[in-house]
Amino acid sequence: MRFPLATLLLALGACLTFCTGCHYTPQRTAYVATSTVKVSVETALVAYNQFAKTGHTTVAQNLAVKKAYEQYQRAAALACDAGAVYASTGGTNHIASAAFQTATLNMAGTVEDLLALLRSFGVKI
Repeated sequence: MRFPLATLLLALGACLTFCTGCHYTPQRTAYVATSTVKVSVETALVAYNQFAKTGHTTVAQNLAVKKAYEQYQRAAALACDAGAVYASTGGTNHIASAAFQTATLNMAGTVEDLLALLRSFGVKI
């Protein structure tokens, strides 16, 4: 399955836009946004691990994947922190909301970088 950046960003944007309505709390919005991305990353890493088991990877590729994954982890931690701040304001602070949106988009960018790297190695995602 392929997750293009536009689809990922659209899903996150929709979540941030529509989940802030009366049916979703800021806490739920933050959780949904970050957990959706986490599933994409975990799926991609499972595919990479299966690919690696066939002996098609090099040490340099493994290190590149590790580095890209660590960048995602840092971006995800920042998004979680920004989501916690956003949630603690009850969704009423526009600065916290903007910071959360920026952190979430940054996290999505690191995911797309990781996915593009895996695809460049021939991993089917």
